[in-house]
Amino acid sequence: MLQDHLLEEHAGPAAEAEPTLVLANAQVVTAADSFRGAVTLQAGRIAEVADGGAVPSGAIDCQGELLLPGLVDLHTDHCERHAVPRPGVQWDPLEAAIAHDAQVAAAGITTVFDSLVVGLRDADQTRRDLLGQIMAAVEKGETLGLFRSQHFLHLRCEVTDPTLLDQVEPHMDHPLLRLVSVMEHTVGQRQFPDAEKYREILIKLFHVPPQQVDERFRRDAEASRTFAPTYRAAICRMAHARGIPVAAHDDETLEHVEEAAHLGMALSEFPTTLVAAEAARECGMATIMGAPNVVKGGSQTGNVSAVALVKAGLLDILASDYVPVSMLSATLRLTEDDIGLSLPQAVKMASLAPAKAAGLDDRGEIAVGKRADLLRVRLVEGHPVVRTVYAAGDRVA
Repeated sequence: MLQDHLLEEHAGPAAEAEPTLVLANAQVVTAADSFRGAVTLQAGRIAEVADGGAVPSGAIDCQGELLLPGLVDLHTDHCERHAVPRPGVQWDPLEAAIAHDAQVAAAGITTVFDSLVVGLRDADQTRRDLLGQIMAAVEKGETLGLFRSQHFLHLRCEVTDPTLLDQVEPHMDHPLLRLVSVMEHTVGQRQFPDAEKYREILIKLFHVPPQQVDERFRRDAEASRTFAPTYRAAICRMAHARGIPVAAHDDETLEHVEEAAHLGMALSEFPTTLVAAEAARECGMATIMGAPNVVKGGSQTGNVSAVALVKAGLLDILASDYVPVSMLSATLRLTEDDIGLSLPQAVKMASLAPAKAAGLDDRGEIAVGKRADLLRVRLVEGHPVVRTVYAAGDRVA
């Protein structure tokens, strides 16, 4: 399988040719504990985890700094942002993917799901034109070993686009596709329940002429009635047939969550209300929230805060969303006194929990036999500073 081939490439040469690397005198954070200790890396895997602050000859002295598992990011929009660095400007997709990879690796993200939009709600053709090119660039980067982190693909499907199924079907068998989410960005519900707030966003952020907003609202409402239910179910069938997990996006009501659960969606991505998050938990769905929501103290569009979900025991996974460095900052923010998660609890939300949700059982924690994806972090005046990053045992940052 391509995944096995890619894992072998990221693991480097055969085990007998790999030197042993010991990261000693670190504050090691496992899935269950945090302690002063050492981690031994061999052949791209974690060979030993030991207690104690001793620094053996030849080991790297981490000077008591944090040693965390590599972060696993299920949703980042940043690859698209590098491909279109400003409106009207398109960058070479492979160069964009390489630049994006460098940024996520430096942020401590060693496994990243590049989330790409399929389906549009307006006349902007840029994302549609670039979709296949970016997917091909990510695959090429992985195949040629150009990346520091390991990349998979996450297709974000806008169910109000009449041509959605024709657009998405050719890509459903892509070897790197590991996650699909179902989105509906229409006025009066989900992410945009406030019509006037949405009007302001369309005009100021998306540069929709004011005289066209009402027509946009009318079209969206019609698409929500006619296309969305059928396309939501069709996307789920296509993904399930290939064993790809599906995430519901921006669920707002009990009815939204019940529909998602009925269609077999396993993840609730960015629920917009406490009611939706509670319903997702009742339905056995894992809840994902954006790390910027944690760092900034709330939702950009006024929806439920991620911290509120943490305090209610309803948050399972952090994703960087649109700021890669937010993953680590949000993780440590969750350990502050007013929230009170332990370091292992918070770290699991950015590593082990997303890895398990994506079916990646070989990573996400510091444990013997797991991939040697690690980051060494120093705290400077409360700010996390990534010192070094290892991906499958290789230092990449």
